[in-house]
Amino acid sequence: MDAYLARLQVEMNQMTMPIPQTEGQMQHWQALLDSAAEGIWGLDLEGNCTFVNRMAVSVFGFDSEELLGRNMHELVHHHYPDGRQFPGEECPIHDVVRKNIALRQVTDTMFRKNGSSFVAEISAQPVAVEGCVVGVVVTFREVTELRQQQEDLRKAYELAERKTAELDAVIESMPHGVYIATPDAKMRSNHVAKMMSGGEFPAELKTLKKALAGEWSTETVKASDRWIRSVAAPIFLNGTILGGVAVNSDVTQVRLQDEALRRSEKLAAVGQLASSIAHEINNPLESITNLLYLIRQSKSIEDVQYYTTLAQGELSRVTEITMQTLRFNRQQSKPVEVDMAELLQTVMALYTGRIMVRGIDADLKLLPSPRVLSLEGEIRQVVNNLVRNALDAMSSGGRLLVRLHPQPDWHGGAKGVRLTVADTGEGIRPEMKAHLFEPFQTTKEMTGTGLGLWVSKGIVEKHGGSIRTRTRRDKGHGTVFTVWLPVGGSSNLTAAAN
Repeated sequence: MDAYLARLQVEMNQMTMPIPQTEGQMQHWQALLDSAAEGIWGLDLEGNCTFVNRMAVSVFGFDSEELLGRNMHELVHHHYPDGRQFPGEECPIHDVVRKNIALRQVTDTMFRKNGSSFVAEISAQPVAVEGCVVGVVVTFREVTELRQQQEDLRKAYELAERKTAELDAVIESMPHGVYIATPDAKMRSNHVAKMMSGGEFPAELKTLKKALAGEWSTETVKASDRWIRSVAAPIFLNGTILGGVAVNSDVTQVRLQDEALRRSEKLAAVGQLASSIAHEINNPLESITNLLYLIRQSKSIEDVQYYTTLAQGELSRVTEITMQTLRFNRQQSKPVEVDMAELLQTVMALYTGRIMVRGIDADLKLLPSPRVLSLEGEIRQVVNNLVRNALDAMSSGGRLLVRLHPQPDWHGGAKGVRLTVADTGEGIRPEMKAHLFEPFQTTKEMTGTGLGLWVSKGIVEKHGGSIRTRTRRDKGHGTVFTVWLPVGGSSNLTAAAN
């Protein structure tokens, strides 16, 4: 633009000198003006238009004849942007004449012939002849769209800053440790995260690393003296991973409460076994008492030996029941290989009396199956819960089916065993089925704790298995529980043992 002004000033100087100008020179000069990408006009000392190029005519909407010789301020610069009248003496273009100072890239509002306005960037250069200012060359370009873009960009930046501030406030107000990592290993965290671990992501957790690799994951580990649950996800933008976010929660108290509930459920289960065990022990003890009476009254050594042998068998029965009870409550710190068929038989033996009294038909089919790496006491607790629930559902008799057979995992093909416990009781109410494995959900009202199935589900999942149920309230159908356990156990067992 300055180059145009310099050249135009030379031309103006030549035109204002008392030297005749040819028509060719005039055409050359006008062609120069019309080739400019900016609007250009000239003013005399009174502010009247002396020349105008094609771009200015196009932008203002006037014909060139309507502009030449007219006061340009009154035609295109007559109001302030707020609508007030703009006196000519306040116009900065006039200062170029009065003060002989160039005006460079001033933004102002100008008007078209139809009254509409636009924002223009204006420059003005005085034209001097022998040191005297004889006119002004004004150049301008419309910047309405540019200014709107700049305004939109400014608003977008303000919105982005506001949203960022809001997001930061949300992250800081969360009652969980929030960690955000970028692929180049930069990390930011909120104040709760700093309180939990000084802002450093716990080394025991692998969720954030998985998130950076594009995986969603959840993990609970023991970090130092606390239990931390971490839920992590990748941050995507247009299909590209920008980083990963992990939300860590201190679940130590929850874990302690869950363990307390599990212990109370196990004690409750032992208590519920007491009546069955007492009945099972009472029968052989009565037999032993009767046999001892017969021994005292007998005079034949053969009879004494026979009665003694019977008494010894009954005493062995008491010993077996006692051992099974102790085995049920045994605490283990490390998983061992368990014979599931033997475990099922010993649990069923505890309920022999109840099964006989209620007239229940017990049907066991235990196919040869591989041993399962597990915590025997916990698996025994699961089996006991399922068998006891099945018997409780058949207070007036019915049929109890217990099945065991080898079965690979439906998804990965891992070796495992499947245990099924089915009854022909009344079935489970539909409103209870959705909450069956939640704590404190029971159908036994006064006699149930509502923790048995919740505990059982936790034990099975800790062993890497699954537990499912189906039920039907029609007569002769009842409820079926199916437990699948992997032969090789689960890594969770080692973590739980530690």
